[in-house]
Amino acid sequence: PEAARHRLAQLLADRAAPAASGRRGAAPDLTELIPQWLAGANRRGFRAPADLVPPLLDAARARTDLRPQALAFAGPLGLWLAALNPEWKFALRGSAAGAPTPDTGDPEAVRRLWEEGLFAERVALLDAARAQDPAAALALLTTTWSTERAEDRLMFLDALRAGLGAGDEEFLEQALTDRSRNVRATAAELLSALPSSAFAGRMAARAASCVHPDRTGAGLSIAVEAPHECDAGMQRDGVAAVPPNGRGRRSWWLGQLVEATPLGVWQERFGGRTAEEVVALPVADDWAGELHAAWCRAAIRQRDPHWARALLGEASA
Repeated sequence: PEAARHRLAQLLADRAAPAASGRRGAAPDLTELIPQWLAGANRRGFRAPADLVPPLLDAARARTDLRPQALAFAGPLGLWLAALNPEWKFALRGSAAGAPTPDTGDPEAVRRLWEEGLFAERVALLDAARAQDPAAALALLTTTWSTERAEDRLMFLDALRAGLGAGDEEFLEQALTDRSRNVRATAAELLSALPSSAFAGRMAARAASCVHPDRTGAGLSIAVEAPHECDAGMQRDGVAAVPPNGRGRRSWWLGQLVEATPLGVWQERFGGRTAEEVVALPVADDWAGELHAAWCRAAIRQRDPHWARALLGEASA
């Protein structure tokens, strides 16, 4: 449909914009909607517009979490184009979306497929095992984790989003020291979605030292004191020390801390106020845009509808 086509073109154009690679400010990052768009299109059996397949393959090349849905949507045309462009060779290795769902009832067959199967088959196996028994799927992943390629580790790690729970915490903590920056970042993102994790506690403590209630004026407001350094502990927990061009270091570090902090922390910190009431509080020293943008990213990461509603504001606005 034309409206859906227009939306996809807008999302892919936003991804290619110069600011998109480092944008962490108040402007919304539309690329975060691409997975949702692809899932909806694939559920309805839509075919990819031919002129949008190349930018879609570029997006999937940059983000492995997009690949299964993107390749399913691109179909045979995507594979044909991938054979002509070395930068898209990842598509020729197969996609989990096209692999048959394996039978997880035979432990020996599972072990053999995991050790000897094609990449697409292994991803499908991990997804199926995760849906049936998250702990068993994690145990399967740990048997070969140290020998996997970085881009494969990233795809396998992304499979842990399904059924994510406290049992994954120890493994994800170890992944924070992975040699791949993308794997470390994904591990940090998953840990921040576990409000009771030690990681979430560490990030909350850091963020709370920067964002706190201020009662010195006529009423309650929010005071912000951004970090003065990005120490080794912060970097281990996935905080990128070097900001993109045009971004201040301190605001860059602050945003990463806030988006990784469980949103419930702020309601407790501001006297049990609701998300709407916290968002409505005035923020001192022009920090409102940065703080609210970080809360937006946290709401997406933590899938929190109450904070999402509060941050979107009234429907009439």
